[in-house]
Amino acid sequence: MGEEKPKKKKKKAGKRGNNEGTIYERSDGRWTAQVITGYDNLGKPKRKTVYGKGRQEVAEKLKTLLHEIQTGSYVQPTKVIFGDWLLKWLKAYKEPNVKPETYVDYIDLANKHILPRLGDIPLQSIDSITIQEFYNYKGKFGRLDGKPGGLSPRRLHMMHQLINGALMKAVKGRMIRFNPADDIELPSIEHEEFQTFSIDEVNQYLEALQQDRLYALFLLELTTGLRRGEILGIPRDKFNPNKDEIEIVQTLKRKKLDGEEKSQLIFSTPKTKKSKRKIPLLPEVIKQIIKFQATQRQERLFFGPKYRDCGLLFTSEVGTPIEPRNLNRKHYSILQKAELKHIRVHDLRHTVASLLLDDGVNPSNVSDILGHTKTSTTLDIYGHSSTHGKERAIARLGDLLKSAR
Repeated sequence: MGEEKPKKKKKKAGKRGNNEGTIYERSDGRWTAQVITGYDNLGKPKRKTVYGKGRQEVAEKLKTLLHEIQTGSYVQPTKVIFGDWLLKWLKAYKEPNVKPETYVDYIDLANKHILPRLGDIPLQSIDSITIQEFYNYKGKFGRLDGKPGGLSPRRLHMMHQLINGALMKAVKGRMIRFNPADDIELPSIEHEEFQTFSIDEVNQYLEALQQDRLYALFLLELTTGLRRGEILGIPRDKFNPNKDEIEIVQTLKRKKLDGEEKSQLIFSTPKTKKSKRKIPLLPEVIKQIIKFQATQRQERLFFGPKYRDCGLLFTSEVGTPIEPRNLNRKHYSILQKAELKHIRVHDLRHTVASLLLDDGVNPSNVSDILGHTKTSTTLDIYGHSSTHGKERAIARLGDLLKSAR
């Protein structure tokens, strides 16, 4: 007969206190307790076990655990890493709600910047200091084009939108107790410096354009403040001379899509919901657009089969969309011809906004014309006063003081 095996030490159950669950001593001398923390999709209970050197230690741990369960602050342990969760969040919550090119930008930002440094950290282990140090590093050394320096504050804020958004959703889904990105400090975004034309310079600019094929386009720009992509993407049927208005429903831009080596012209929805808008037109603008359409009809006859009608209001001579960079070239050639200072095409939009606000137009109306979501955005960008505007304000104050005497 073989040697009789020693009997295992019987578990010693301790007296259960109020709301403690069952606490007992294991055969190895440690004390333990187990409690049901929830149920999976199939109704199978999920259990959490706590351990301690003594009964009192386990009782304290169990008390804390039960309190978390009862108050809804308990989170189930998970092995999910932050990178996997971020990509899953982007796919589920961002892809259906943003423009395709915006989603591509988000994925590119995640793959190139966020995942290499934060991706492998367990979701339940990522903390505030790690995220703060990540932003600090990217702000100093984050460029990936081989040039020294860091990412811009605007780029850092965009990354924070993704990281913070994913962590907020993890809190709501009870995957983590709190959002470690809540108290992060980021550099403030300074609005870009831009130049504008005075009203005299606007007239000088238009004078130099008088005989140009695209005079109507630039006149429309300088009376509406449209974004470059908006004015290039206007469908022909959205110009309504009978109602003296034009409707913005899409934009045109050149962009490199995910996985593509070369960029391509793409149509996209406007920047925001408020960017989809109808804008009233001046009679002279309507007249010049109709004149331009007559030119297009002549071009169609001249080029015959080579003419490619893309259905846009403003086109090249052969009916194709106007390349954004070609519009830039045309703009700079006009600046040179008119001997005006160097400003960008987008600064024509800034010019319209600044002239309207300086003339006392209601900021809410200016915001609607520009397609801003909030009037505060308009004031934040254009709230500064021009020298001319300040001079007029002081002169107006002088008139008021004279009338009071």
